[in-house]
Amino acid sequence: MNPEKTALELADDAFAAPDPGYGARLAAIRAPAAADGVAVLVDLHGALVDLRFDRWALNRSPGELAATIRRLASEAGADALRQGRELLGDLLPGEAGGGSEGPRIGVRPASEPHGVAGGPEIRPRRDPDPDDFLPVTWAT
Repeated sequence: MNPEKTALELADDAFAAPDPGYGARLAAIRAPAAADGVAVLVDLHGALVDLRFDRWALNRSPGELAATIRRLASEAGADALRQGRELLGDLLPGEAGGGSEGPRIGVRPASEPHGVAGGPEIRPRRDPDPDDFLPVTWAT
């Protein structure tokens, strides 16, 4: 199996696999994360499926709340990817799907450079300014 497959090729392999249950099992993957009065649930793609707040969490500034949601969605997304990797173990490159040659899922070690050699540089997002969440009124 080619260890240089793209995510799309891996997904195609999963849906074309002899076991017809892969597609449904991948679609059913969900991963939760919760902290500071916020609870998120994401799917395999990291898309928010559910978002809940405790009443007291809504007293925080919009910027703090947005940062918490992003952090939790990222943590849950990494967990969902790990679940997908476990499910597709024998279809993924490397030894038994978990070998060191296969793609890694999770947080990038600080020692690794950001971006791909020859590819675009990946810059971290800036945290939004709390004023970014204020409504804007335009005079006519």
